[in-house]
Amino acid sequence: MYEDIIEEVMKEVLHRLCPHESTCIHKKTLLVLSNKPYPLSEAITKEYNLLIPDIGACQNVVELHNLVSSAEVILVTSITGKQLANLALLCGNGYMEEAIPFALLLGKTIFVLEEGLEYRSYKATANKTFYRRLLEYEESLKQYGIYFTSESAFTFSEKQVKQTMLGKQQSDNKGNTSLTKVTLEGIEEQVGLKKKLILEKDLMNLNIKSQAAICIEKDSIVTPSALDYARAHHMRFIKM
Repeated sequence: MYEDIIEEVMKEVLHRLCPHESTCIHKKTLLVLSNKPYPLSEAITKEYNLLIPDIGACQNVVELHNLVSSAEVILVTSITGKQLANLALLCGNGYMEEAIPFALLLGKTIFVLEEGLEYRSYKATANKTFYRRLLEYEESLKQYGIYFTSESAFTFSEKQVKQTMLGKQQSDNKGNTSLTKVTLEGIEEQVGLKKKLILEKDLMNLNIKSQAAICIEKDSIVTPSALDYARAHHMRFIKM
């Protein structure tokens, strides 16, 4: 009860402190590639300026390349097994097979939502050898520098990638090989929680296993009850 009141007070205070926050912050341009309409979470739609091309209108290679060039980050929300194989083998002539290799050539940051990997829904029934081959294709994309993450952790994963790249750039510029870098190891086990005030019920609603890493914003406030819950369940917070 009291936590709900505190949350509402915090929202009002933050709103009064920065009423024009959304107009002051530069939003990255996010190109969304998908085979079908995919309702993105509110956290993503607020964080980025979305470019969602009409699949039927993406037959023009020049226009498609222009879209890829204008994007700062690319998010693939759904991908078929055939597209996965084509991308791994660098073949095929679909718009996905054209856009992603071009994005890799431009050095764009590319993410694939794990929820959008269609072949995974057939794990229980698929031929095991065939399923393993699809897993190998997925690994090939990772080797190309494509990142796989969940929708809930996407914004935090994207920031981690940015920090990793900045760390590498600083290391290269300074010639300092001992510079600590942010790694992406275990990123699948991390859960993003984009809230200014973290309550105990927020952690409970995540419905995750113990020993998870909860990614929160730098200015987020964690209530004492939430801290107690996190300690009891061996969770740790990572401020991004």
